[in-house]
Amino acid sequence: MVVLEKNKFFASPRLDSRIKSANVQKSEQWLGFFASPMLLYMAYYAMSGTYLNQFYVDVLKIGGIGGGLFLVLLPILSKVFDAVTNLLMGMIIDRTSTRQGKVRPWILIAGPCVTLSGIMLYVVPKMSTLGIAIWVAVSYNLYFAFAFTMYNMTQSLLVPLSTRNTKQRDGLAMMMSMGQSMLPGALIYIIVPAFLLPMMGADQRSWAMVMSVISCLFLPGAILQYYFTKERVSEDAAAGHEEPVSLGTQIKTCFSDKYWLYYFAIFFFYQLGQNVYSAGLNFYANYVMGTYNDGTTLTLLNAIGQAPLGLGVFLLWPIARKFGKRWTFFVGMLLAFVGSMIVFLTPSNMGIVLGALAIKAFGMLPTYLFAGMMADAMDHIEWSRGYRCDGFTATMNSVMLTLMAGVGTTIFNSGLRTGSAGGYLTPLTGSSITELFDKIKAGGWTAQLPMESYAANTDGVFTVGLMQSEQVLKWFTVCVALIPALTYIICAVFGFFNDVGEKIPQISREIAERHRAEAEARGEIYVSPEEKAAMEQAENDRLAEENRIAELKARCEKKGLSFDEEEAKYQAAIAAKKAKAEAKAAKRSKK
Repeated sequence: MVVLEKNKFFASPRLDSRIKSANVQKSEQWLGFFASPMLLYMAYYAMSGTYLNQFYVDVLKIGGIGGGLFLVLLPILSKVFDAVTNLLMGMIIDRTSTRQGKVRPWILIAGPCVTLSGIMLYVVPKMSTLGIAIWVAVSYNLYFAFAFTMYNMTQSLLVPLSTRNTKQRDGLAMMMSMGQSMLPGALIYIIVPAFLLPMMGADQRSWAMVMSVISCLFLPGAILQYYFTKERVSEDAAAGHEEPVSLGTQIKTCFSDKYWLYYFAIFFFYQLGQNVYSAGLNFYANYVMGTYNDGTTLTLLNAIGQAPLGLGVFLLWPIARKFGKRWTFFVGMLLAFVGSMIVFLTPSNMGIVLGALAIKAFGMLPTYLFAGMMADAMDHIEWSRGYRCDGFTATMNSVMLTLMAGVGTTIFNSGLRTGSAGGYLTPLTGSSITELFDKIKAGGWTAQLPMESYAANTDGVFTVGLMQSEQVLKWFTVCVALIPALTYIICAVFGFFNDVGEKIPQISREIAERHRAEAEARGEIYVSPEEKAAMEQAENDRLAEENRIAELKARCEKKGLSFDEEEAKYQAAIAAKKAKAEAKAAKRSKK
């Protein structure tokens, strides 16, 4: 069964991609793979991970339900349902055939679904404890297991399906990773803790309002990504009459390909470490390094810990081209391990921690290559087996991303023991300093700072953090530093053996020759995407040259100049520039 094949909505030319070229275009890079992921992941990072868990624990205060088991089991049990929806979505992608491709239609459909379910995460009605628990469980699964699964599985295939040109593909992977990390990091990791968290405190109304606005960023991001991406590989496969491969065959094939296994082992452990880190970071900032939502501590940790990811990305591409993805990734993971271990050994020294986080951030730069690494593994399967495994690969990529988010949160929450003796003490709220003081005195607790230092949050609600036990503080440090460090060293080991990137140029050539032979056997003329791109570029160059000559003739006629003389000057300048470039290349080759 083919999905959406005769769908009139996606058959409309008005829904066509704005990218028409066989070559990757600048508008495609900046709008489809940078600006749109920027909007999409601003929303996703804010709605999920550390802020959502803080909302559940500190604002809704549901950590005590079932003796704390509700928050421990919710993320991990939800992933059972998520695994089923991922498998279904993978099969749907493989069977999708539309004028717009196999993944882009689902990105457009996912836009409003993710936006609305994201709002539901934080707009929780006033009801009984059981009612709140049901609302949380339903909205959590709608967001992660349904809406975001639909988006994440499809967008993860955009880079592999956009082009077979490895240089252009790696460039798109880099642009997407920059879009997902740089500006979203500035909003979510700097602006939110510096300005929004102090305002929101533990006030449910403020959280609902702010997060609903942020969730709405997802819809324009999805529309932008839909219109400014193009599935060239899908078009090439359709021209080659490739048939969908069964899920069982894909599973067997993928789990027998060592490079596919290397990639997903790396992705598994990296996501595990990052999600445990993310779940614990706010709490680590609020209690180990600073005070509750003080507006500066978390901002500093994020700014220093994320800044190299933005600035260093411009160094990553030339480094990866010179040394290869394999060695760049291996060394990067070693740096991330060292930085995390320094934090673990000196968890409360701000200067040392900030320096260590900067080292870690530089080490994590090669994770921008993940999309390209996955594409390499997929190409290796196509080369070795003669068919692609897009659906199951997208399924596993989404399962890893969402499963590890649940596992990371579950691991962190299991150590909180919220509401139990010696466990985590949730912050207190009140309408005045005096009310808070009375609550603290009645509970026999100690506040982090003198009461006079606290100011009112939105709507005059005061929030105060309580002093935590040494056991709880140690757990925050383990989650932010030790667990991630262990996952980074495991990633380095798998990355050392993952040398498929060095074989991709030859693999791509052999895949193209195979398609050519298949086309000739059918009596057809095959033109590879690379040849289409070269032909198009040659035509563009020809037209550009004709326009240049026409413009030069018009200028010479207008100013009374000799066309032959001006043309000779132009050609001489071009020759000089070419000679200079060749001299530089020759000099580099001698080194």
